[in-house]
Amino acid sequence: MIVPKTFQHPLFFSADFIDTHTFQPFPMMMKHVPFYYDITQKEEPWQQKECALPAIFQLWEEEKRELAPLFAARQANKAKEGIVRGISYFLCALHWLNERAVSNVYEWEKEVQSLPLRPLNVVDRLSFIFVRPTLHHSFVQLDELFTELMKLFYKQMAQQKRD
Repeated sequence: MIVPKTFQHPLFFSADFIDTHTFQPFPMMMKHVPFYYDITQKEEPWQQKECALPAIFQLWEEEKRELAPLFAARQANKAKEGIVRGISYFLCALHWLNERAVSNVYEWEKEVQSLPLRPLNVVDRLSFIFVRPTLHHSFVQLDELFTELMKLFYKQMAQQKRD
């Protein structure tokens, strides 16, 4: 699969081509190819956020369980890959909450700033994580962002049921 220029952020892709021959069902492709669904547009999970977002939240919980012992043992260098996956999960979840596909990771700040539903100071907090993904504080901050995003999602779901 050719990675579009708008997704070629060095944190996520080191080349403009990535192997996607081992297809897996939703949401497992996200573990192997960041932004897979946004790039391919084969499925549109942002159109079914009530099913897609809990699946992403579950992916993060699994990732978090693997990352926590690495940080506890001060092996942060081994955690980078998991944190990068977590950042990609978060960006997808944030966009999908707003019923949009991720369209530009290279200039993610502008795109995130344009989203109406987002955690407080999300651009500043994500900027810190992008620059220092192997710090324990980045892990903690990413987890807090996920918690806030979950609250926004469940609040929105409750409001939709009321209306």
